[in-house]
Amino acid sequence: MSKVGIVHYTAPPKNVAGVEVVIDYHAKFLTKQGYDIKIIFGKGGGLEYSNLEEHVIPLLSPDNPRVQKVQKEILEKKRETEDFRKLKEDIKKELKQAFSSLNSCIVHNIPSMPFNFAATAAINELADETTTNFLFWLHDTILVREEWRDFTGEFPVTLLHHKNNKITFITPTYYRAKQFATLKPPYNIPEMTVIPNGVSVEEYLKIDEITKQLMKHLGLSFNDYIIVTPVRILPRKNIELALNVIHKLIHITGEKRKIRLLITGPPGTDPVSVAYENKLKEIIKARKIEENVIFCHNLISFKRHFINNRIVKWSVADVYNIADLVFIPSKEEGFGLPVIEAGAARRPVFCSRIPPFQELIREDIEGYMFDLNNAPEDIAFRIYKIMLDSTVDNNFAQVIEKYDWESIVTKKLIPLL
Repeated sequence: MSKVGIVHYTAPPKNVAGVEVVIDYHAKFLTKQGYDIKIIFGKGGGLEYSNLEEHVIPLLSPDNPRVQKVQKEILEKKRETEDFRKLKEDIKKELKQAFSSLNSCIVHNIPSMPFNFAATAAINELADETTTNFLFWLHDTILVREEWRDFTGEFPVTLLHHKNNKITFITPTYYRAKQFATLKPPYNIPEMTVIPNGVSVEEYLKIDEITKQLMKHLGLSFNDYIIVTPVRILPRKNIELALNVIHKLIHITGEKRKIRLLITGPPGTDPVSVAYENKLKEIIKARKIEENVIFCHNLISFKRHFINNRIVKWSVADVYNIADLVFIPSKEEGFGLPVIEAGAARRPVFCSRIPPFQELIREDIEGYMFDLNNAPEDIAFRIYKIMLDSTVDNNFAQVIEKYDWESIVTKKLIPLL
């Protein structure tokens, strides 16, 4: 059985966001199939599957001070500098050593995102120079974002979307694939393999004593109407709409049931994200919905976490299992995993009408959609009308068939290795 590398800036379980969740499942099910896996990353880690090795290269992390210094320098000067070349060579040397025993290597997002251009350059060169089979798994790209349009012809953005005949490009949705295909040359990627994200279905089928402990910890009752918004606290997630909808829904339902909104994702640390979090807190205070909105990212992790047999963090699946409705108001998403997670947990999903969600709901999952320009009171009234809707069992069947991680890895990923 061949040896497969998985490369990203950070690794689960100590660092967990959307890409890290994908990496965890890839590692879990590839090792289960007998593959030797080497996860190569700059920060995080701690997976303990059999046949798995972790290789830490601190210079891959965007938080590394040396990386941050070089990033600032090249974005200001828009050219290679001596410090950049030295950093690239140092990263390349360590990656070359890590790649030496690999048959295939999956690289997540580094070829298309702006967080460590020296790492991008190093991987580009190794993809040209080595015999390793490279899979560039691109969940996202900065080249579709307005704020980077002016940089497209300038270094270091010219490092992105590197191509050669040995590289296979993968993305999670046909919408994303179309975006890559329609970019202007040389950044366009005409042919991409679409492999969706998934869920491990059994994790979403339980309300046990641990889950009940989460409800108690959050002060929730089964009489509450619990709406889960499973997104990070970032401007593109459009959480202010969720807050305004909750405010209207409280007035519509009156005293019949207490409306509770759980926001599960962590806040960003950059200045824009910090300002956004403060804005949300101001809206909550102005709407007088402090008792209705719960930010619970400090209690939620990808998987349950125990210390001395005591639960200290609950899983994302636990949150879905106490939800009455999953509400996702995002302006932009790369895939839309919460839609799949809601189906696995047999929970109705109500989401914005954006292409990734449309792709999933049109093809596989039943759900309710709204336009981003709909008034909050209109959205709230629709939620009120669908509180007892019965589409969730079909969603579960579709998830079992198409979005179970073990099936995705076995049928779609392994043939590419």
